[in-house]
Amino acid sequence: MPKLNRQRDGVASGLLLPLHQTLLLRGLDADALLLRANIKPQQLLDQRSRISQRDSIQFWRLAEAACEHDPGLAVAIAGQFNLRALGMLGMAWLASTSLREATRRLVRYYDLVSSIAVLRVQQEGELIWLQYRASPGVLALTHDSWAGVVGAMCRSAYAGASGQSFSPVAVRLAHGRNAGTALLAASLGCEIELDAACTAVAFSAEQLDAPLPGGHPGMALSAERILASTLAALNSGATHQQVRAHLLTMLPSGQVSRAAVAERMHMTERTLQRRLEEEQFGFAELLQQTRLELAQNLLRDPAHDVQDVAFILGFAEISSFTRAFRRWTGRAPSAWREQQVGAGLH
Repeated sequence: MPKLNRQRDGVASGLLLPLHQTLLLRGLDADALLLRANIKPQQLLDQRSRISQRDSIQFWRLAEAACEHDPGLAVAIAGQFNLRALGMLGMAWLASTSLREATRRLVRYYDLVSSIAVLRVQQEGELIWLQYRASPGVLALTHDSWAGVVGAMCRSAYAGASGQSFSPVAVRLAHGRNAGTALLAASLGCEIELDAACTAVAFSAEQLDAPLPGGHPGMALSAERILASTLAALNSGATHQQVRAHLLTMLPSGQVSRAAVAERMHMTERTLQRRLEEEQFGFAELLQQTRLELAQNLLRDPAHDVQDVAFILGFAEISSFTRAFRRWTGRAPSAWREQQVGAGLH
């Protein structure tokens, strides 16, 4: 398994929300289990937060014990999943024009949301397998839930397609039969192979290449550019580049602060400020610069309307974005775009 960058250790907090919500629906004290796993309950409500791999696995372990191997647990967890938990990666998935595009993006940028597993695509005959290669210590329940979540994500992508629905061709699980195997197979609508080398979901070429009703090529490309920029910056040694990368992933939440960025980078605010000053940057300057550059890049693409751009930058209303953009450039977004087109700079 490839060595993981400690800068990105753990999982996006939203990925634990389905488990937490499922426990609550079963009448359990989910917050108490979080605390026993060294996770503050409020972290799950903060899209900017990232939970360490160790604590995440411990929360799964405590949840499984509390539910006494409930056979319907994995299916229930998958049912609570929301693509918002993946942030910009979730946006890229929904905007993809086919499942082939969507799975390629998921594999390429999965490390931005989780270090617990590495995703790979493997073709075997006529089937294409999306593989989930998990770290040691990851529970069978987590494997089952991941397979269920992939099914849910694909059904979301297919939603609205006339006469189409989605079921995987087959599923493999990296463990033996358990109390939930039959329910998981029924939920996914396919056969399950047990004791496999790794957990995986199989697609046919027809499933991967079918046009998706929610496909938005311009939005998908812009989301991928942001993801690629984020990944490249996180792999850079420069503090200001890493800060920019975190800002790009945090902007859609509408809640960005130096304290939140410092927490994601596993350092104190004072240390972050000192390192930025050593590179002759200020946090407020980086935030405004990142917002402006992202807004301008998006506005240059005619596929995006102003509302799309405002959403990606984390503004709740177009009017708020318009005022901010006018403050940055002296022009409203629409006027700035018209000027760029007129000057041949689109």
